[in-house]
Amino acid sequence: MKSKKLLAAFLLGVGLCFVPVLGHGGQLEHLSYGAGVSLINSFLLEARVNYVMRNPTDFLNVQMYYDSDGKYSRGLPESVDTKGKLFVWVVDNRDVFSDKSEIALLNIFKRSLKEIYSCMVLAVMTTDMDTDIVAVFLSRELTPLGYFYQGEYHLWKK
Repeated sequence: MKSKKLLAAFLLGVGLCFVPVLGHGGQLEHLSYGAGVSLINSFLLEARVNYVMRNPTDFLNVQMYYDSDGKYSRGLPESVDTKGKLFVWVVDNRDVFSDKSEIALLNIFKRSLKEIYSCMVLAVMTTDMDTDIVAVFLSRELTPLGYFYQGEYHLWKK
């Protein structure tokens, strides 16, 4: 009797070990075929990884999205339209943007975005940085410092 209970408990334990694995396998297979994850987002993830790998000691925290419906325009100046563009968040995780003059800050934005864009060109077929990209530059505390739109760098107005 004890051996039957022990065998039942063992089989139940082993069976429960395989249940989560089977569930995750189905999800990964589902995602790998594109449902829920667009091809452009997987390319942008590849671009982000390329950026980090090219700059292992001084990369900034970068998030990249394709804005199909303009939802990332919220919170930006009214003239900025992100619909149909690649949207880039650049967060200063290394205090590169802190305590800089306005001119120096704009130059840092320009250098940073050019480096990020060079990695995006490798992964995503973009034709023109000025028309394809909208970028927002944020401090470590996520305070907006500036943005890039239609080929121009702007400081955030307070």
